[in-house]
Amino acid sequence: MSYLAFHLVFIVPPIVVLGLTQPSPLAGVGGRRARYALPLVGAIAFAYTTPWDNYLVAQGIWWYGPDRVLGTVGYVPVEEYLFFLLQPLLTGLFLYQYLARRRPP
Repeated sequence: MSYLAFHLVFIVPPIVVLGLTQPSPLAGVGGRRARYALPLVGAIAFAYTTPWDNYLVAQGIWWYGPDRVLGTVGYVPVEEYLFFLLQPLLTGLFLYQYLARRRPP
């Protein structure tokens, strides 16, 4: 399975389902600032993970099969950069789903 196929099978479908089934708008859960939270967390994850992953791949600590990725930027595959953005989005949508359904005591 290619890295892109992994995203299309395991990461993107839950994001779509969670996005389409949010019981209330994000602003209803976290106020006006909630709409900026997911992009901000994604940007932070991207910023701190990029040098870390490039270093580890350059050192040979882990690697990616060249036949399983579209291409690389630096030492890291394009799909890994996509993962840096998709994973926080998935986790954030799951959190919003939980918070919107939680009833205060």
